[in-house]
Amino acid sequence: MLAATMGVRITVQSLWTEINPSTFVYEFAQPRIVIGRSQSADVQLPHAAVSAMHASIREQDAGYALVDEGSTNGTRVNDIRVAPGRPKALRKHDLLDLGGYRLSIDIGVPVSREMSARVTADFARRMLAEQLAITDAQRVDAELNGIQKGHDERVDLLPIPKETRTEPPRPRESRPSKPRPSRPDGERSTEPVRLRRSEVAVYALAALVVTACIIAMTLLMQP
Repeated sequence: MLAATMGVRITVQSLWTEINPSTFVYEFAQPRIVIGRSQSADVQLPHAAVSAMHASIREQDAGYALVDEGSTNGTRVNDIRVAPGRPKALRKHDLLDLGGYRLSIDIGVPVSREMSARVTADFARRMLAEQLAITDAQRVDAELNGIQKGHDERVDLLPIPKETRTEPPRPRESRPSKPRPSRPDGERSTEPVRLRRSEVAVYALAALVVTACIIAMTLLMQP
């Protein structure tokens, strides 16, 4: 057991798992950590899209650096592909994408336990069981053995989710409009209608003209 030793914590999630992938946490306090498909890798990722010795994390100066070891499908750090063989300095909370797996890196963290080959192999079995959606232990072991001894599978993009999900566009924010009073069809308002002064004058003049016409017609009709 390690006490108060500073090292690296690697959190792994498989993007080959469709529903609720588990999270696997590795802790190391060693100068070199190998990531790959091989049984001898410190972080075993059970898929043919991962090369046998895909990448490594090495001590560099006072921190750590990632090196792509000439993998078939490459490695990305924070969505930027790194050049094979060229060390890429790592910072806390950097994200690595390789072969359909996402790795979150924490450097300079206290490491309380030593990762054993048994724990590493158990993690690989559990990842593969989720990816294949199977529970039979013997079948998982047989599939894992075939993957570890097989050849690399070339893929186009990293990471490779099985299903692309798109979120609907967020609605644009708008201020609510003032409510307008509405009445059922055919219903008349019971409120009195208020007229302007100009309208009152027009109606009064029209009334006078009508009255004058009536008086004139009455006089003309008298014998």
